[in-house]
Amino acid sequence: MKRIKQAIKICRYQLLVMCNGYKLFVMPVCLIIFMLNGMLPFRKFLKDVGEGASPFLFPFLFSDVILSALIFATALPFFIDAPFYDRQQCYVIVRSEISEWALGQIFYVFLISFMYASFLLILSLVLLIPYISFQAEWGRIWSTLALTNAETDYALPFSVSSKVIFEYTPWKAVGITFLLVDLICSFYGFLQWYLNLYVGKKIGLVVTLFSALLVIRVRYFPGWVMYLTPAGWADLSNLSEYTSHGISLEKAVTILTIGLLFLVILVFHKTTHSDFVK
Repeated sequence: MKRIKQAIKICRYQLLVMCNGYKLFVMPVCLIIFMLNGMLPFRKFLKDVGEGASPFLFPFLFSDVILSALIFATALPFFIDAPFYDRQQCYVIVRSEISEWALGQIFYVFLISFMYASFLLILSLVLLIPYISFQAEWGRIWSTLALTNAETDYALPFSVSSKVIFEYTPWKAVGITFLLVDLICSFYGFLQWYLNLYVGKKIGLVVTLFSALLVIRVRYFPGWVMYLTPAGWADLSNLSEYTSHGISLEKAVTILTIGLLFLVILVFHKTTHSDFVK
């Protein structure tokens, strides 16, 4: 328990370090500007029909491959310096055990991923203001977009799948999408950490960025290529064992969970036995 408490303190310290840097503000602001501009056709649609949308935009954001790639690419700078060692961290390590420090950084990656997913969820609500209708059902707007050609007529930046509308309740769709985004961000975070330790930051960033951006063109490759780009797994409408890639929701969660477990073990072992901490 003492080790966990110390790790939490280290995680809190790392969070304060991030809050004093530019990454906390610059990357989300750029994403907000891009999404606000991209959602203009949808806001025009809501204005024209004179009806607000229920607050369930979040699951549909990831149906657009460009937006999905941008969302996960924007998360990568938060992990680029993993395991976040610098001169100041040296003093933190001296005051604690190296295993406690490494565990604190692991907590930090999970925390940042959760915070980023929460930020996206809140942003999906902000994008609907003032055309938002607080109701517990999908409502007429999402049903209309799923069953008509309105999204094509207004050139909306995302698509509303009837599969999601009919197979999931709104809250379940939001909850599952949030879980997937959290897991994917955590996976990319620990993958970046692992690559940083073994091949360096530059190559590590190229690999993770390539994986995040690959979702844009993945449809033009064989189905197995989808396994190389977890950024494409947040779209509920594209998760099915009957697709060419065969990745169902259950399989995606299983792969991400097992992958995270292995990566956490690998980075913890490598970090606690690296030269920079000796």
